[in-house]
Amino acid sequence: MRKANIVMALLMMAVGAIAVHDAVRLGFRWGMSGPDAGFFPFVLGVGVLICSVIVLSKGIRVYKKEGPGEGLIPEGGLKPILWVLLPSAGMVILTALIGLHLAALCFLAFYMRAVGKIGWVKVVLVSVLVPMGLYILFDKLFLIPLPQGLWGGKILIF
Repeated sequence: MRKANIVMALLMMAVGAIAVHDAVRLGFRWGMSGPDAGFFPFVLGVGVLICSVIVLSKGIRVYKKEGPGEGLIPEGGLKPILWVLLPSAGMVILTALIGLHLAALCFLAFYMRAVGKIGWVKVVLVSVLVPMGLYILFDKLFLIPLPQGLWGGKILIF
């Protein structure tokens, strides 16, 4: 676990450094008409760098003092993680292929039935009504089209 803290602190330092570098490129000062385009990303990047340095220094100090500690994933902990990770990755892939509405329907149906062991009536109701509600709310009322997938909305669900 302590190694993971150190690695994540280093990765977040890289993210902060990229943000600061790009903010400097855009201009990060306070100009005559207000902040330049990179002002807020610069402040956020510096904040990420400072926090990452704190986490990294604490992680190294504890690692030297107490050793590597316990593993990142406890014994038997990988299965619950995969039950969340794999269906979520599947929904992302399905969203790109068939659109958010149908992907949400598939994800909800699978997750409620396979993971939650919920009865079919509730599964069908929720997995149909939630995407339908998203469609009505965003696509029809707010006029914000959600991702239609590879086929560009040629598959009509509602």
